Amino acid sequence: MKYKVHIDGGSRGNPGPAASAMVIYDENGEVLYEKSKYLGITTNNVAEWEALKGAFLALTFLAQKHGKVEAEIFADSELMVKQFNGQYKVRDEKLKEIYAEVKKLAANPALKVTLSHVYRENNKAADRLVNLELDRQENANIDSEIIE
Repeated sequence: MKYKVHIDGGSRGNPGPAASAMVIYDENGEVLYEKSKYLGITTNNVAEWEALKGAFLALTFLAQKHGKVEAEIFADSELMVKQFNGQYKVRDEKLKEIYAEVKKLAANPALKVTLSHVYRENNKAADRLVNLELDRQENANIDSEIIE
């Protein structure tokens, strides 16, 4: 099976409330799966790496279900793409932890994955999910403040 995966992570403030998201498309370009996740207070870079980790976890699940999986992952964080591909070093301690987890997942022989940079305007679906998740969390906090 071949998939295209668009991922994004973002925070409002850096650090600030953060979320990650992914959209997985099948061979025909149909949306197979969408997911967003609230990450609490963290940085943009952590959110981007968490999005990549989530994509690899989802692809690992698909490989367990369907056998070998080929995927192209697209992200608008040029820094993360270059770190993953070995062009830049990962220096931040928190990012090193996530990087190690992602590299371990990426080493799965059932996965053949490439990670490429795309500009933000070509990553709108994942970006939209990040912002919806952050809005949802913001509204939940406002609701709880009203109740208290």
